[in-house]
Amino acid sequence: MGNFDATIPTTREEISATSEEILTSSEEILANREAIPSTREETLAAWFLGQANSGPEGDLLELGPETLGASRFCRDGENYLSPDLEVTDWKTLRNQSTKRFRFVHFTATGTYSELLNRIDMARFLLRVNGIVAITGYRAGHNPAAAAAVWHSVLAGTLRPICTTRHRFYGMWGDPAPVQNELLVWLASHVSGYAAEVHCIAKHRILHFNIT
Repeated sequence: MGNFDATIPTTREEISATSEEILTSSEEILANREAIPSTREETLAAWFLGQANSGPEGDLLELGPETLGASRFCRDGENYLSPDLEVTDWKTLRNQSTKRFRFVHFTATGTYSELLNRIDMARFLLRVNGIVAITGYRAGHNPAAAAAVWHSVLAGTLRPICTTRHRFYGMWGDPAPVQNELLVWLASHVSGYAAEVHCIAKHRILHFNIT
């Protein structure tokens, strides 16, 4: 076997110093993960939140146990809200925040009627051409999530932009400009996204089989 050129710590002081270096390095890695999306799913979310700069100005709202870290993408003069989903007073939120947000994200927990109401609430809260993201829209443990999302699409109100295995992105304006901008970005992205284009009830939907 070849020579292994490394210094192995042997004394208590050397072992302690090495442990501190490893701990510091681990903390730096974790800190960097906060700033850099680690998956293609997160990268796509980051595009909607921060790289789609042609979208409207407005605040960011997240509801539910799973967040996107949207606060990192606030532009000058924008605010981030993340109230407790379980105790949110929807009537007060609607009265105080109509047409306030450019991006609303929530986790698809709850019953079918609750999710329909939440989707409808997002419509009132979003500014023109604002985007809604729904995490867990096809969760196997809650079929009401998929039923509520696709009912809203087929009813002609919610218009899909794209889907992944984990998340739905939609809006109440014309999604075509956003889809085209997204496709241009994907074509130049080094991670190799592949978009499946589906047409469902006259809606063009981009689907990404990513994690």
